[in-house]
Amino acid sequence: MKVAPEIIAALCRKHAFDLFTPANWQGTALDKVRLLWGIAGVESTFGLDCNPRHETGYCYGGHYFPYDASKLWGCLAHCSYGPWQVMFPHFPPGASPLALMWATDGRVAAETCLLGAVKVLNVAIGHGAKNLGDIVIAYNGPADEEQYSARLAECLDRPMPESVSPVTA
Repeated sequence: MKVAPEIIAALCRKHAFDLFTPANWQGTALDKVRLLWGIAGVESTFGLDCNPRHETGYCYGGHYFPYDASKLWGCLAHCSYGPWQVMFPHFPPGASPLALMWATDGRVAAETCLLGAVKVLNVAIGHGAKNLGDIVIAYNGPADEEQYSARLAECLDRPMPESVSPVTA
């Protein structure tokens, strides 16, 4: 599944205001729009690869195994979705992994995924994230923090396309 970068950029602009403001941020001020844009760049190459990805940590026997969701959705509950590759358990109850894959032009599914990403980021900020390294660890885990951080830095600097129309979904 692909989502146009213009849609992703419009969603970043729309939902950046939903992100908490870190109380004790260190370094350059956090640009919330660019943070959301940058994570989409790392996770899906700005929407070019939004296919679900199976994550072993959420699978049977994994540390984060979502028992109830697995009973209902099987391995679809063990995947990350959308431009921000948000893990299925971070979506609201009742969310369908099928809708996250096959909704219209990707706009509705992408917005649902972004809301999940904002939820994860807000938990990190609420727990005292002080810099991008803290955000990276909370969002992607500590295993490849250095590599993820380097990619995020590159993606934060990538120009955002102008939106052809505001996202209202």
